Amino acid sequence: MSKPAAITFFHQSTFTVAIERTLLIFSYRETDLPQLEEAYRLSEKDFMGFQNIVVFVPRNSLVHHDPVIYTWKQSFPITYVICEDARKDAPNRPNVRVIDKGGALSVAGVQVKAYGSTDAGISLMVKACGIRIFHAGDLNLWHWREENTLREIAQAEELFYQVVSEIPKDPMDICMFPVDPNLGGFYDAGANHFIMTFKPRVFFPMHWGNRAEIAQDYARRMRTPHTQVYALTQPRETALIDFGATPLVIRNADSERRASARGRTAREQVMNLSAYIPEDPFSETDLPVDINK
Repeated sequence: MSKPAAITFFHQSTFTVAIERTLLIFSYRETDLPQLEEAYRLSEKDFMGFQNIVVFVPRNSLVHHDPVIYTWKQSFPITYVICEDARKDAPNRPNVRVIDKGGALSVAGVQVKAYGSTDAGISLMVKACGIRIFHAGDLNLWHWREENTLREIAQAEELFYQVVSEIPKDPMDICMFPVDPNLGGFYDAGANHFIMTFKPRVFFPMHWGNRAEIAQDYARRMRTPHTQVYALTQPRETALIDFGATPLVIRNADSERRASARGRTAREQVMNLSAYIPEDPFSETDLPVDINK
C-alpha cells in the first residue's frame, strides 16, 4: 500500500480524508456554528474532480448530522452512509444508505462496517483504496471520575471495554477518536486504551471543543512504537501522509501553505480539497488551467 492520503480537520469531530479520487467526509457540521468563516465551510469547489464522495453520519445529532449535507448538488457522485437513528431526518433518496451496528456495505469500492458506541449512534471502520480508517463517532470511555459514583464509573468502563472488544483487531491506518477535556483528569483514558489495543498507524485526537492545547499536549505525550499521534487544530488544517514511506512520513500542508501566503485573506489561503487529487492540474496553482493547450 503506497497511496498518499490527505486528512483535513474542520472542527470537533469533522474530518475529510482524500485518497486518489475518493473523498470521505465524517460528521460534517456547520449550521450551529454561525461564527464559522465561509472559507472554513465545505463548498462544492471542494468536490470538483472526485469520482466518489461518501458522507458518513455516525449519530443523529447536529454535531454529526447537519442537514446542509443534503443541499449539496446531487450531480456530484455523493453517497450518504447514515446510522439507523438518522433515517427519520434524512431524505428518501437512492443515494442515502442506512447502516446499523454490525452492518456492512460497499459504496463504489469503499467498504464500510459499523460497530457500537458508548453513546448514541455507531462507530465506523472504512476501507478505501487499501487504506483503513476508523472514526469513533461518540465512542469513548465516558465517565466523570470526580462526579460519578464508583458504581457508575465501573458501569461506564464495562460498557466501553465490551464495545471495543467487538471491534476486530485488523490493521488500522488512520484513527479519529475523542479526547474530551470535559471528562477531567481522565479525559484520555479511552484514547490510551484504544491506541494500545489497536495500534493505529496515525491517531488524530478529536472532540476537544475549543481546547486545542488538549489535542496538542496529547500528541506530545502519547508516543508508542506503533502509533504517531498527530494534532490538527485549525479549520482546514491538513496532514499529508505517505503510507508507502518507511518510516511513515507526515507533512503539514497548512504550514507549508501559510509560509507562502502572507498578506492573503482567509479565503485566498484556503486550499480546496480537490487540490489533493494526485496529478490534479489545480494542485500547484490557484489560477485556471487551459487543458486544451
